Amino acid sequence: MHSDHETAIKFFKHTSSTYDRVVRLTTFGQDAVWKKVILELVPEGDYTALDLACGTGILTLMLRDKVSLVYGLDIIYDSLLIADIKAKNLNYSNVILLNAVAESVPLKDGTVDVITASYLAKYCDIEKVVMECKRLLRDNGIVIMHDFTYPNGIMRYLWHAYFVILRLAGILMSEWRPVFNELDKVIAARQSWVDELLDALKRHGFKDIRCINLTFDTAAVVYAKKC
Repeated sequence: MHSDHETAIKFFKHTSSTYDRVVRLTTFGQDAVWKKVILELVPEGDYTALDLACGTGILTLMLRDKVSLVYGLDIIYDSLLIADIKAKNLNYSNVILLNAVAESVPLKDGTVDVITASYLAKYCDIEKVVMECKRLLRDNGIVIMHDFTYPNGIMRYLWHAYFVILRLAGILMSEWRPVFNELDKVIAARQSWVDELLDALKRHGFKDIRCINLTFDTAAVVYAKKC
């Protein structure tokens, strides 16, 4: 267990049933935009994908529309139960869900062609996750990681003001109170995740590395390919 796993568990152990709706509302629909950017980077075909920190399966099930087999992995078991219900409702048989951490994935070497992760970077040991990605990916496999970033300039003031509003909302939404009260601090504390990830990918021999900044620098997507 990485120390920030405890933060993720505290944030999301009671939010699974309302996660999809709250994420959609609190990001003003940008979560869907960001996931569309991720999907545009994923090749369509007879591939196997692994979605790290899959949560309730929002991105996992989108990936299933592009590839033939998807593994979804998350530390929160209740979220996986919801993802499983969604997959069954869609008659998706080739979705396999794993209750584990991203630093230690229970799959064999060279198992997957695509690895995605949305909102994972701030809760994980980036070095270990990159090493796992290298182990799990086949040659020319790709990794795509997305998370919030800490904006600069006037956007930072607006960003902090928005979290004041979220803290007020947390008074009425007790299950989301830890997230609304502390997420801004976590994002600010891990604001270097993009640089850490880019550096780790370079050191472990990945190529075609690039970063896409999103929505006034409040989020980013990092892409890389295994040599």
